[in-house]
Formats: sequence, C-alpha cells, structure tokens
Amino acid sequence: MKGIQLYTVRNNMTDSISAENTLKKLAEMGYEAVQLSGSIENVEMTAEACAKVKMPCIGILVGIEMCEKHTERLFSCARLTGATDIGISSSAKDAESANYIIEHANSFAKIAKNAGYTFSYHNHSNEFIRTENGKTVMELFIEGFDKELIHFMPDTYWLQHGGADVRHFIEEQSDRIKMVHLKDMKRTPEGVTFAELGKGNIYLEGVIKLAESLGINDFIVEQDKCDGDPLESAKISIEYLKSIGL
Repeated sequence: MKGIQLYTVRNNMTDSISAENTLKKLAEMGYEAVQLSGSIENVEMTAEACAKVKMPCIGILVGIEMCEKHTERLFSCARLTGATDIGISSSAKDAESANYIIEHANSFAKIAKNAGYTFSYHNHSNEFIRTENGKTVMELFIEGFDKELIHFMPDTYWLQHGGADVRHFIEEQSDRIKMVHLKDMKRTPEGVTFAELGKGNIYLEGVIKLAESLGINDFIVEQDKCDGDPLESAKISIEYLKSIGL
C-alpha cells in the first residue's frame, strides 16, 4: 500500500475545500491512503474531508498528550475514516522523558486495543541520543514498550539522521513493525535536508525490498519540508515508487 502523511501537504489543506481538492489530487497521483496528523481540529477537518471524497485513511499520528486529552474525538475520526492505527511521536531526549512516554504509551495502548485499534510509535532522531544510563532513548523504548501492544513506525530519514542503520533497524524490529515512513535525505552545502523519494541518498529501494521480504507492505511517503509546491514533491515521490515496482 502506498500512502502519504498529510503533514507533507499541510500548506495545501487550510480549510475543508482545499483539503478535499488536495485529497482528490493525491488519489489521482496514485496514493491509496493517507495518514492524518496535526491539532485535534486539523485531524477532524481532514477526517471529514477524507470521508467526503472517500480517501482511505490508514492511521492518525499525534502526541501522547492529545491521545489522552482527546481520546474520544480521535477514535471518532478513526471510525469516520476507517483508520486502524493510532500513532504517536515524542521529543524524549533523556531517560526521564523516555520513561514518561513508556508509562503513558503502555497505558494508552491498552485503551486503543480495547477500542479496536493498533498503537504505534514513530521515531525522529532524538531517540538515538545516548542517555545518562548508557542506553539510547530508542533502546529504552524497545525494552519498555509493551511488545504485545506497541508497534514501531520507523522513519527512514530520521533513522539515518540519528546515526542508525535503516535496514538493520527494520530487520531487527520487523515483528513489531506495521508500516514504514519513506523519507529521503539529501546533502546540501548548508547540511542535510529533506528530499523527494529518489532525489536523495538513502537506498530506499533496498529498504522497501527488505521490508517486503519481512512481510511489511504498508509504506507512507512523507516530506517535512519541500523546496517548491508540496503537491509536486508528492508526485515526484510516488512516481519514484512506481518506477521501482511498488
């Protein structure tokens, strides 16, 4: 399944009409599903747009605080769109903040399961900071998250940004992964930044082939920042996926 995280095209979805038009354009490009994110109001607005234009939604990605504060509103959006996964990310950089996320994520994951949803954690690169106890935040998450309730949602850009080996991480945690965020990285004179799929330096074809061999078949395109029109970037990325047979 080829999906897209709507954070990529957030600037093209400022109200219900632009959201509906953008979703239609993404469907025409070949995207088969979307993942929602943002404030609870934005999630609700885009969920309604998805339902109206009949764009499938694979999941919702927010923060643990929103999950706890707006539980029923999130579940309502999931029911409206057919989303099956609730995901979170965090800015945890030390053992104390990691343990906070572990405690709250394990607790909410039970609520999500009882409501009929899976629960996933989406990484950035802060999880690869080594904490005062000698372990990285990610190692603490791997050990502390309930293995029966919490999946990982690896992001190719942020794994590489954090110094991790993308394919090794996916292979090592494959039994806990439902979907992969595909994001490319390019080097510029100013440093590394985001790129359309196939326009950067991450060996994405190898990542995809490995994931598929491990039974992981859901891929979510995301580009945090685009040099031009985000819709054009989204088109370039899905054309790349088509070119490699996905």
